[in-house]
Amino acid sequence: MNPLERLWRDRMDIYRWIDVVEGGITKSKEKLIHSNIRCQYSKGSLADTGTDGVPTIVNSYTLFCNLDADIQEGDKVIVTQRNGRKVTLNVGEGFPYTNHMEFSIKRSDMV
Repeated sequence: MNPLERLWRDRMDIYRWIDVVEGGITKSKEKLIHSNIRCQYSKGSLADTGTDGVPTIVNSYTLFCNLDADIQEGDKVIVTQRNGRKVTLNVGEGFPYTNHMEFSIKRSDMV
């Protein structure tokens, strides 16, 4: 087991758009690729992006997972946090490290 994985208390389901042929017509459908994968959903930092004296606070989020997790840029991930709360995320660029991967993510369940 990855030593960092012991710290990860969240679980994620990974969804990906795939092409499916139905009645001779190719359509894109969202498909569950993997479920119940250990991960860690983390809020990175707060950034003040305000201009002209109007403050705007923007959060950055990061998703940590194992190197062997089949997750790609553009996937949708639903993370179930340790308290049972579900968060829907869109996956951005991934960065592989020695024992894990880190992905920049965007919350898609926020208005």
